[in-house]
Amino acid sequence: MSTRYDVAIVGYGPVGQALATLLGRRGRSVVVFDKQPGLYPLPRACHIDHEGMRILQAMGIADEVAAAIVPAREYLMLRSDLSVISDLPRVWETPSGWEPSYHFYQPDVEGLFDAAAKATPGVAVRQATAVHTVREESDGVVLTVGDDGEEVRARYVIGADGANSLVRTQAGIGREDLGFEATWVVVDVEIAEGAPALNVPDTGQVLDPAQPRHMAWLGGRHYRWEFMIVDGADPAEASLPENVWPKLSQWVDPATSTLLRSTAYTFGSLVAETFRAGRVLLAGDAAHLMPPFMGQGMVSGLRDAASLAWILDLVLTGRADEGFLDAYTETRRPHVLAYIAESVRVGQMVCETDPERARVRDAELEAQTQSPPPFQPLAGSLYLRGPLAGTIAVQPRVGGRLLDDVLGPAFTVLTVDGADLAGLDAAGQGAIDALGLVTAVLAEGEGAGILTPDDDRFASWLSAADATWALVRPDGYVYAAGRGADALGEALAALRRTVAVAA
Repeated sequence: MSTRYDVAIVGYGPVGQALATLLGRRGRSVVVFDKQPGLYPLPRACHIDHEGMRILQAMGIADEVAAAIVPAREYLMLRSDLSVISDLPRVWETPSGWEPSYHFYQPDVEGLFDAAAKATPGVAVRQATAVHTVREESDGVVLTVGDDGEEVRARYVIGADGANSLVRTQAGIGREDLGFEATWVVVDVEIAEGAPALNVPDTGQVLDPAQPRHMAWLGGRHYRWEFMIVDGADPAEASLPENVWPKLSQWVDPATSTLLRSTAYTFGSLVAETFRAGRVLLAGDAAHLMPPFMGQGMVSGLRDAASLAWILDLVLTGRADEGFLDAYTETRRPHVLAYIAESVRVGQMVCETDPERARVRDAELEAQTQSPPPFQPLAGSLYLRGPLAGTIAVQPRVGGRLLDDVLGPAFTVLTVDGADLAGLDAAGQGAIDALGLVTAVLAEGEGAGILTPDDDRFASWLSAADATWALVRPDGYVYAAGRGADALGEALAALRRTVAVAA
């Protein structure tokens, strides 16, 4: 006996959990396999940004997660004596309506991801069930799983099974090595209940050419340190508790703290050559690995989940041809590459071990008079040329609620002028109907489709781009923006051609 699902997901870390939840909330039938019997008990990821929180909002868990994590507003570049070279606070206003940056202790939040997935109708989670083979057929994929080689069928399979992905390997998808590699010892510490908080910044990069280091407060009683391996030291030896505790001595008293984890990890920069091969798709570490210096590893996997959920949904519901799945690679791979390149740039700065080059670097940082703007690359594809296209749409609050919670996960036309919608011709209105677009006028007033924002952020955002409307993708990125009904009709027609929506 075999069971058929819309989507099978291999891997049940945060990315697999997010994918299952987002697809299930769209009405898709999903099965998730993971060889481990339970959630991984130790911390790994520790950072999420405003965009990641917006994705958790789409999963219905952002408020719960926000209560379990802490904003990470302080970012210090430090000398070896811990004096400050440069203070780069994360305090800018974000388009998503969340804080720019947060830290967390992963076991505190992954249970929320897990509960969301398991509570979503249509989602079956099968832990302690290894996947052995993935075989593509003309109308789907067949997975052999478990000790008895049970066959499970799905229309598509997503490999969210980590850096050593079985799904990627069996699909024959190669990886491109972008060249950056460094080995660090990663240390997680929990201080005893009632012990005084440690004098550790939200984020601190110690730019010591003798041994670059990193430290962070993860919230509550949890802290993380990372030490770069230098001078050919043995990583396993460097990770031993007796060699780690002396490095922590200026911050931590072993008598009032517990070493939760101490392990050597080699940071790489790898990206799959494609994120799709037929009915096989990749997400998270199975698709890309990046150095941790911007905290974008897990967030990039969440972006994969958000993009893949709406793209797959269009195909599964027959509103788009299967060829539209290529748009997943086209929009996500360039975006990931941009983050990897920036993470490598920051990593090369942090990992500098030449004293003279380090001195020049420090002088340049000291000379900075203002913080650089936040790094935010355009979406890789699936947007038109023009103002705001490819950027993250501003998410205002309406009656105290964030807009995505009001309108739901769909293509949206957001305008400050009702004439933009009223003036659409039959073709424009037909595109709205075929794509299942949601429309809203964000302005003062009453009537169907009119929402009054709590402030003028959205109107100011459009006005600065000389636009009156924005056509926004389900993942929050702007497809197009412009003025007037004619321009909106042209953008809707272009979107309909791109998606190849059935008449």
